[in-house]
Order: sequence, then structure tokens, then C-alpha cells
Amino acid sequence: MQIEHVELVEALANNRWADIKKLMDIGEAALPAVKYGMGHPDWRVRRGCAFVVDHVWDVDALERLTLLARDPKKKVRNMAVHALGCDRCKGGVNPIDAVPHLAHAALTDESVRVRRTGTLMLALQSPEKRIARILRKIAAKETDPKALRHAKFGLARYAS
Repeated sequence: MQIEHVELVEALANNRWADIKKLMDIGEAALPAVKYGMGHPDWRVRRGCAFVVDHVWDVDALERLTLLARDPKKKVRNMAVHALGCDRCKGGVNPIDAVPHLAHAALTDESVRVRRTGTLMLALQSPEKRIARILRKIAAKETDPKALRHAKFGLARYAS
């Protein structure tokens, strides 16, 4: 079986916005190739695919993002964590429970940028008790000032 648009996914290795935009413009028809690219050996392709899935997605693609949230390359993890948590890019609807994956990134990732993104994405989720508990845990243990601001921003949403 041949997957359409694989050549566009392969082009993501060139790290050009135009290639990402082409896949986003194709829309759902590009998803089989994008899902293929999420397992690509080149990290730039995986990151580009995560970016596309942030805007053009189905449940299977979002579930595959959970694997990229633990990718060896921090730039891939960062994009996957953003894509998992950004409901705004998905029109306000995320059919999977992203909170455990965001919490893992925010609390344990070795990269400060990934921790910041995870914390901000948690802070922007619809308020619920488990997120408040996670944000309090982040505020108690995190040393990065920006991640701390994100956690405090999220907690402030519960105070109002």
C-alpha cells in the first residue's frame, strides 16, 4: 500500500515552513502520511509532523503524539507537548486526556523548555482539581522562573 503525500512528509527534514503549510493545507488527507512521519528516523520530520497534528488531527494522530511527548529529541518533545495541550489550535476540543502526558513533561522532563511548555499547557486547560494539584506540585519543586510563572498563572485561575 502506498501512502499519498509521503514526499511532503519527507521534505520536513529540510525544516521549511512552506512544507509544513502544504501538509496543513491538504488537511485530513495528509494524516496517513503525517502518522507515518511521526515514526521517522529524522527528528525534524517527527517535529514537523507534531506541528501539523496540532492543527489537523484525528484521535489516532493525537494518541501517537503521546509517544512523541517522550521522544529522545527535546525539540520533538516540546512540539508534541504543545500539540497535546493546545486546545485552541484544535478548535477547543481535544478528545484524548492529555493531562497525564502534560504532567509528565512538566514534572520530569530534563529540558527546561519542555517543562515550561508542559506547565503552560496545564495552566491553560479547563480548570479541574487534578490539574490544580499538579500545578501546586510544580510550584513547589520547579526552579525555573518562567515555569514557576506559568504554574502560578494556572493556579491563579482557580483563585478567581
